[in-house]
Amino acid sequence: MKTILIVDPDGKFQRVVVDGLRAYGSVTSKDTKDLIVKSASDGKEAAGVLKRFKIDLVVTDIEGAAVDGLGLITYMRQGSYKEIPVVAVTADPSPETKSKMDQLGVTHYVKKPFVLLELMERMLDALDESSGPLISDFTVPNFLQALKMEKKTCTLEVTSEGHVGYMHLQDGELIDAGTDELTGDSAAVEIFGWENTDLNIEELSSDQKRIKTPVMQLLMQASRAREKKAEAARTPDSILEEIVTLADGGHKEQAVKKLMAFIKADPNNYEGWLWHSRITDRMEWVEKSLNNAKKIAPDDPEVLKEVEKFELAKEELKEDKFLRCPFCWAVLNPEVLECPSCRAYLFVDGNFLTHTEPEDPKILREAVDRYTKVVNREESPSAYYYLGMAYLNLGQWEKGIDQLNNTAQAFPELGLYADQLQTLMDLLISSKDFFAQQAVQKKIGSDLPPESEAEAGRKKILVAESNRGIRKVISIMLSKRGYEVLEAEDGLETLNLLDRIKPQLILMDIDLAKIDAQSVLSVIRENSEHTKTPIVVLTSKSGLFKGGKQKLIGSTANLPKPFDLSKMLKTIERYL
Repeated sequence: MKTILIVDPDGKFQRVVVDGLRAYGSVTSKDTKDLIVKSASDGKEAAGVLKRFKIDLVVTDIEGAAVDGLGLITYMRQGSYKEIPVVAVTADPSPETKSKMDQLGVTHYVKKPFVLLELMERMLDALDESSGPLISDFTVPNFLQALKMEKKTCTLEVTSEGHVGYMHLQDGELIDAGTDELTGDSAAVEIFGWENTDLNIEELSSDQKRIKTPVMQLLMQASRAREKKAEAARTPDSILEEIVTLADGGHKEQAVKKLMAFIKADPNNYEGWLWHSRITDRMEWVEKSLNNAKKIAPDDPEVLKEVEKFELAKEELKEDKFLRCPFCWAVLNPEVLECPSCRAYLFVDGNFLTHTEPEDPKILREAVDRYTKVVNREESPSAYYYLGMAYLNLGQWEKGIDQLNNTAQAFPELGLYADQLQTLMDLLISSKDFFAQQAVQKKIGSDLPPESEAEAGRKKILVAESNRGIRKVISIMLSKRGYEVLEAEDGLETLNLLDRIKPQLILMDIDLAKIDAQSVLSVIRENSEHTKTPIVVLTSKSGLFKGGKQKLIGSTANLPKPFDLSKMLKTIERYL
């Protein structure tokens, strides 16, 4: 979590930045939700903010007597704020002004009137401690759309893998383009087809109007050219990868059809036959495909392993009906919960926490990669679920719980996934050693109140817990009962969040990092807005008070860990 200080005399600039960060986070891969924005009207007020808060970036206008941006930067560089990056906005990018900013160590400057997306990129670039001067995370068409909305007149420099191109805009409209020996429409199509581009905005360098085709048609031409180029460059491995992704996404018929075309084109490719044996749903074809693969590659260890797995499965199957292990593709009896080949659990049951280590973690790591590709491409219920199970089998509890929760929320009509999540929650909460992969005894019965009886509304609860796994479980269970949950992993983040939100209750671990729990409590109680906010402290044997019998000064109640979820919910409801 980082804090940005905007030095702005009338508040308009701050509103532009806040709206810009929200929009930027929605169209790029960068997360802007946790950025805090503070403001000051002039350099003097900004100096006071710097003393009271930990500021990670200052954004200031250079001109204007009320702001005195250069004076503020000079003050920062001469005092205790030398390392804080500064993004300056100026209407006068003269050599003299640039020289002053360089001498003062200004990280970036943006010329007014500026492109909002460019300012956002400069700010986040400074926060990331990166000195790259180019705009990233945008495709050329997306950035052109932004420039069109702002009716900008400029030249956009585009670089990609050693190529350089230029796109010229007049009042937001594309009028010309050039790269290498191409100009006009052909140059625009070429640039639109580039990948991994970096962008830079310059003053307009060409006012010729050589673009005669609408931009949408140019984009379609570039897309067709890119598809042809990609198809010509495809390798057998990439074709098989696409087939496997189709199968993992539940499109078995389409996958088998493509695989048969692949085998027909290259009948001596043993990997084609191997994958056919893994995808087909007929036992006779599994055996025939494996025999073909073995004839072509008799010494290949992967083929031999697959044959061994199949022979073992044939002895166990009583009928021609079988399932597939979603991780190692082994043929399975429909009733099994655990794959006998890779030792991975397919479903969560009462014995889930006692299952043995997977036979080969590499198989599960590869499954994570496979199902991640599917969920990034489409909403496949089985892929969502098996991605979560792969994480859990690997012992990556936080990711597994998170993914099962995503599955239950994405497909509420399929009750199986919500039931699986609830079963896992009950197991973990009742475990004597939270998240330990060792023998645990599940409590008999459960007195958790049904969700319809919770009637939580959308009250805010701040969960401050150092253990990411425990924090994730608590957050999911409270969210399922209608609460709005905010998470903090240490004392510093807890106090930073309180500066932005007003929770109705705080659930806090006694073993907080960076700032200890007692200090956090003291600061909270000194704040007039939180003197009466209920604070429930989670204690443990390693905490300040063994057994949780004594309360920290300022806390409302204690709950010992490992805690009973039902008791925790009742405690929360009591104080809310």
